[in-house]
Amino acid sequence: MKMRSVAFGIACAWASIAALGTGVASAAEVEWKFYTYFAANDKPTALHRAFAEDVAKATDGRLKISVFSSGELPYKAADVLRIVSSRQVEMGDVAFGFAAGDVPELNALSMPFSCTSMDKFYDNLAPEIRKPIDDVLRSKFKSTEIMQWVMPPQQLWLVKPVDGIDGLKNLKVRSWNREQAEMMRLAGGSGVTITPAEVIPALQRGVVDGAFTAAVPALDWKFDEVTDFGFMMDLTLAHQAIVVNQSALDALPEDLRTILVAKAEEWAPKYRAEMIAADKKARETLTEKGMTLRDTTPEETARLREMTKPISDEWIEKVGPAGADMLALAIKACS
Repeated sequence: MKMRSVAFGIACAWASIAALGTGVASAAEVEWKFYTYFAANDKPTALHRAFAEDVAKATDGRLKISVFSSGELPYKAADVLRIVSSRQVEMGDVAFGFAAGDVPELNALSMPFSCTSMDKFYDNLAPEIRKPIDDVLRSKFKSTEIMQWVMPPQQLWLVKPVDGIDGLKNLKVRSWNREQAEMMRLAGGSGVTITPAEVIPALQRGVVDGAFTAAVPALDWKFDEVTDFGFMMDLTLAHQAIVVNQSALDALPEDLRTILVAKAEEWAPKYRAEMIAADKKARETLTEKGMTLRDTTPEETARLREMTKPISDEWIEKVGPAGADMLALAIKACS
């Protein structure tokens, strides 16, 4: 019996040595936290997790990125830049519309109709604005972006149908940035600030008459159960960036850093394709579920552009040349 125990112990020891020799590790060499304000079941969260899994695979498990969604960490959308800067998390999904209080000069795409084409954003605009974005992030938040992406165009989802722009008068609408609220004011209504988690209850209780968001989250959040009408005005794109703490990035072994950056470049087209397909599918599904989706007419779009122009003018006056240059690039690239 004793000889069997010794033999078993030797076999276990050799198995452990063999495992080490083949590169099997019990823990990652580097572990990072990645925070997104999207909910666990939202499409962007699924993309972030797939990206993180691909990085782990490409690094043979040496770099493990754990993705935390809304509610899993005590942060909100407006906190992301600050928690990356302070390295409470190493990575974050930043929406520049939510972060406008911290980096107002990077909020050009929140200006109504500055850029509403996802294809033109990726093909023409993203490469042009990468350096200005990094210059601001590095100087103010000790961080850098490794990928830009956009949510599909922002639409207005209403409990009851309206007959054109004039139907927006006296309506209260959930707006997630200042520009949307100001657009509603100019149309004779008002914008109300509500967190993503509170949107559906607010619509159910009649606290608001509608909400701004893209078709993808409208489907994810089951807007078809609380709204009947989508006023498809393509107001803006929601400009996002995956941002990394600069010191954390610099501390990575060179080969891991190279793989991470390369994977971000590889995944940007995947985010593009997935979100464009998801937008199309969401519109189709919401229609199948009984919602009426109505595009603005060319005349309505022209009227909205003219109506909302003061929003951009006021923003340029506040943020100065850097913001004005980015807005000019957006308009030129996306026109």
